[in-house]
Amino acid sequence: MLRSLRNQTQSIFFKIFLGFLICGFALWGVGDLTGGTNNKPVLSVENKEISTEEVIYELNKLRYSLPQRPSLQDTVKNGILQNVLNKFEQEILINKEADFLNLHVPLSVQTKAIRNESAFKNPLGKFSENKYFQSLNNAGLTENKYLEMIQTEGNFKQISMPFQFNHTYDNKIVKAIIDYQNEVRDIEFEFMKYLNKKDIQQPEIKTLEKFFRTNKSSYVFPKTRDIKYIEIKPSDFHDQVKITKKQIDDKYEIDKSNYITAEKREIYQITSQEKNKVDELRKLINDGTPFQTAASKIFNLSKDDISLGLLTKKELPDISAEPLFSGKKNDVIGPLKTEFGFNVYKIVNIIPKTEIKYEDIIKDIKLNLLNELSIEILYEKLDLIEDLIAEGNNLEEITRSDIFKNKIFVKQLNKVSEDSFLHSYTKNKTFFNKGEDFLKNIWMTKLNETSDIIDLKNDTYALIQVIRENSKEMLTFEQVREKILDQWTSIEVVNLTKAKLKKLILSKNENLKSNSTIKRNQKSLDNFSDNSLIFNIFEIDNKDINFLNTVDGVIAVKVKNRKVDNYQKNIEINNNLNLSLSKSFFNDYSNYFIKNLATKHKLVRNYNDLENFLLNTEVQ
Repeated sequence: MLRSLRNQTQSIFFKIFLGFLICGFALWGVGDLTGGTNNKPVLSVENKEISTEEVIYELNKLRYSLPQRPSLQDTVKNGILQNVLNKFEQEILINKEADFLNLHVPLSVQTKAIRNESAFKNPLGKFSENKYFQSLNNAGLTENKYLEMIQTEGNFKQISMPFQFNHTYDNKIVKAIIDYQNEVRDIEFEFMKYLNKKDIQQPEIKTLEKFFRTNKSSYVFPKTRDIKYIEIKPSDFHDQVKITKKQIDDKYEIDKSNYITAEKREIYQITSQEKNKVDELRKLINDGTPFQTAASKIFNLSKDDISLGLLTKKELPDISAEPLFSGKKNDVIGPLKTEFGFNVYKIVNIIPKTEIKYEDIIKDIKLNLLNELSIEILYEKLDLIEDLIAEGNNLEEITRSDIFKNKIFVKQLNKVSEDSFLHSYTKNKTFFNKGEDFLKNIWMTKLNETSDIIDLKNDTYALIQVIRENSKEMLTFEQVREKILDQWTSIEVVNLTKAKLKKLILSKNENLKSNSTIKRNQKSLDNFSDNSLIFNIFEIDNKDINFLNTVDGVIAVKVKNRKVDNYQKNIEINNNLNLSLSKSFFNDYSNYFIKNLATKHKLVRNYNDLENFLLNTEVQ
């Protein structure tokens, strides 16, 4: 069942979930990470919700699986958080649509799917409850959560059926793509580092003037605006917050569960439907044979086969949870009868419940309260700021008002263009980014008027005042003289380096120093750091010596031979490529479908609070 479902289900959502299952991520608690957030769901569709705790839990499993282990702040900045949120959006929308269409996967089908899943089978090919619970534990999944995943995957299969197309592409097309992917080139090459800019002779003024005239179209300022602005943040109101001991005590009681780590127990488990063998196992153990030795002797099971790892009481089935958490270390419990057979357990180790004491957490509580209460004050002040704007106050007057009392400052940006760049006479234009709304308001706000309050996200707001609009401007030579000199010198460095390399090659009768065989899909050539170099070499369509600019210097390249790698041309390769093309087609349609479901079911997103919390937490 699961395998057939996977074959037809290729969304990122399912890949992530199944990846957790197969790879075996460590469990990672989130109690210490959610104390500073509110109870508002991150995602909601009518009666279905995704909580902050759920998102952070999945986010931590993902980030702790990555080699670099990004910080929580980095997960926001580099898109990891958004990937996790996309997964949850897909989950909640698919399940909502299933409810709407009255679809479900019967429990009998779910049970069959579990029993047929290869990840849960022993070396003999039979279902192993040990492997089942061990795999779930390693993946950070409860049994109920895994059943929900099967339900969701089944829902997706049924819902997506109308737009699942079985495309078969012409063999000529498939062969052309495979040959392209497997092209190999034999090359000769020689490299020369760029000359030092300091070694380049300074040009005459007429040379720079000629360069300016030739490239005059590059030295044009588009229409720009000069603006003043202020940013308003919760920290601006920290001095207005008075935190009482009662507030600290109340906050501690509310969030107390977040400061507690539940008791965990390391469990060994043996499961069999053969009662006589289970009784034999139990007799050996009672006679003093170590649990692991008995497991090996009777069932040929290794330590890895019987270990469930560390589990909390909630992560165990109801039938075994109570006896396993009532027993002592080294106790052997069972056999207990379940739908999977007869189970015998051993309590290997006990890690007691831990609780962070009040006095150890008070500093963090004060900080959380400070942030929360400052945000409340900020929202109150925004109403007052709107009144000041309506009365015609400019930014300076607003900063001098009783709201701020000169504690924030007016900033200025000059020559902001409509395409998000800051322009300068002496420097290259630089990308400017304070959000789409900020830029939009620069060009919506009338001259000398104050904008409406702009949401910059993460509980930060801004006001804009346009002080000047600058028409499109043709720059003069004197205005951009320094920039011209720098650009001319950079070009001259490349040209002189190339000329020097050409001269060297001619002196050797066009013999190049090095040889290499490269494939189209390899990342780089030898020790070169320029990742685009391979692509540029495969763009060469002649047998001449070609000079290519890289990050560090000029490389001379000559293509000696082109061929297709000696790969095995068979039906499997063709079928796999056909499948890949079909999957790509399916994914495009499924993504479009998910977007429409978001509109249909009125998906509500509340990402700002979560992003703000993650960006400001110090937990790594």
